[in-house]
Amino acid sequence: MRRGPVFLGKAYIHWCEKCNVPLISEKCDVHGKEGVFKLDLTPPADVRFAFEKDLKFIKREFKKHYGVNIGEIIDGKIVLLNKTPGEDDIYEIILDGYIFGWLRFDPLELKWKPGLKVEGAIALWKRFGKNMRKWVVVDEGAGEPIKKGANVLPVGIIEADPSIKIGDDVIIVSESGEVIATGIAKKDYEQLINPKERGTGIKTRHQRNIKYREGKNATIDDVIRANKSALEERVGEAREFMRRTAEKIKLPMAVAFSGGKDSLAVLGLMLEEFEEGFTIFFNNTGIEFPETLQYIEEMKKELKDKNIEFIVADAKDAFWHAINVFSPPGRDYRWCCKVTKLGPITLTIKKHYPQGVLMFVGQRKYESIQRYKQPRIWKNPWVPNEIGASPIFHWNALEVWLYIFSRKLKYNPLYEHRLDRIGCFLCPSSSLAEIYTLKEEKSGLWDKWEEELEKWRKRLNLPKEWITYGFWRWKQLSRGQKMLAEQLGIDLPEKRVWEPVKYSIEEHENGYLVKLNTAINLERIKEVAPILGEVEIGENYIKVSEIVFREEGIFAPERREGIQAYYLIKRAYECVGCGVCVGRCKENALSINPKTRKIVVDYGRCIHCRECMEVCPLLKIKNPREGSQL
Repeated sequence: MRRGPVFLGKAYIHWCEKCNVPLISEKCDVHGKEGVFKLDLTPPADVRFAFEKDLKFIKREFKKHYGVNIGEIIDGKIVLLNKTPGEDDIYEIILDGYIFGWLRFDPLELKWKPGLKVEGAIALWKRFGKNMRKWVVVDEGAGEPIKKGANVLPVGIIEADPSIKIGDDVIIVSESGEVIATGIAKKDYEQLINPKERGTGIKTRHQRNIKYREGKNATIDDVIRANKSALEERVGEAREFMRRTAEKIKLPMAVAFSGGKDSLAVLGLMLEEFEEGFTIFFNNTGIEFPETLQYIEEMKKELKDKNIEFIVADAKDAFWHAINVFSPPGRDYRWCCKVTKLGPITLTIKKHYPQGVLMFVGQRKYESIQRYKQPRIWKNPWVPNEIGASPIFHWNALEVWLYIFSRKLKYNPLYEHRLDRIGCFLCPSSSLAEIYTLKEEKSGLWDKWEEELEKWRKRLNLPKEWITYGFWRWKQLSRGQKMLAEQLGIDLPEKRVWEPVKYSIEEHENGYLVKLNTAINLERIKEVAPILGEVEIGENYIKVSEIVFREEGIFAPERREGIQAYYLIKRAYECVGCGVCVGRCKENALSINPKTRKIVVDYGRCIHCRECMEVCPLLKIKNPREGSQL
């Protein structure tokens, strides 16, 4: 568990005891402040509603562990899920105004493990007693010390459930039947009931305040009714922000619509405030969920009668083309975003909005610490013609869903398949839990990606665990991934290396000789040579400024220029046509050859500024040791 979770704002929500629903303010529209209390949660407390499949999943995992159907407790209630920091995904389960328990994905055992807060343990014990599993009964003398944080020793255990194994989450009950704590078993059943056994039997969790309550059933309509005025305040502020921003910036307006909940909320707000007069901008990365593409088409049909144009930045098969150059993407190696998002978006905006665009996006501060630090209005350094603005920057997920439900907006059906976020299905930023959820819910889609990973596993001579445990998500293993590899007893290289075009550089009397592991194609170099300087084309050579390219190698007067020449070779050979450099060229000197899908340079326009060398993903993502990270 990571210590000290990042605080991205308040770490609590309010709850109306009378309505038995969560609140986004400290007042209920039905009962005022009467019966309203604050419920502390683990930061960042970006809670969402549990859908039907979430509830089935929760009941399934708790049944496996505790042997009972917790549907008798949670059915008919408003249940919230709060994703919290940890080794992998952990979800707090909230109902009746308290944290019932959690589900934690174990990255070593590759399975979900449920656990209970004392309130949840009380709910189960009251309903099922000894008919449930994973309980121990301790004598009355041990009760008070345990309540104060003492661990459970075998000598104090009177009775225990025979299914208990080391590592199990268990509940601790006093002789009189009071649930006094929960904890982790440090010994098996046979050891726990042996009074002569030494050492800790159960490591308890210290919980000072216990607030168990049984609330009435409630519906989403009840939640909307209780939050109506607070929700409309959020909506009013967001609409005013959009109106003021549009009046100030005076550029054509667009909504960045990904098919996810946040961009849907922004689209809904735009329709309320402006009705028309803006475009909807969708980036098809080529690795979207099929359901998302179908959803986008359905949204197009729904908005057909309005004066709203859909513009698509389409990466087509750029990802599958580029992976042969880059190798699989990683959290520390996110070339995929540059190739499938940044490039196509830059080119499309440049085409449709030559004078610029005001892009309203569904970015929220609760999503990450990077976004928390970002301003609400910003100029994108990589997309020169775009100014971004987020109307829902201060909203949490609960507010987003309340808005969607209150307006009856049509949302992406993937949310009903236990998926938290909707984006590229193979995103390397996915947790192991998300990967295994995807494997369970959308097995055919994940099989396609695993087939590709298997090719790379064999090519790089890596163990099968590289795929199974998600090590492919790093180019250079993090400390946590190294520890996981050690626990599994597998040998993995600390850094994955894939470099088709390799070079060596030798110092000579008059300069530096750069040799490559392949012959230099002078015809291809001719297409990009002006990037480095004025070009002279001779018999069997190309001279660019003071750099000379020949089939057998490159000669440069300075080491730095030799490296720049190698960079140019990489860009010439490995270019995947992402278009990032095209969008950044102020002289419009770069274009993508539609047949080869590689960059070419207009000799008449290029001023040799080399700015395109500073943004190319091949150089700034693939070779960060020789350049800054993009």
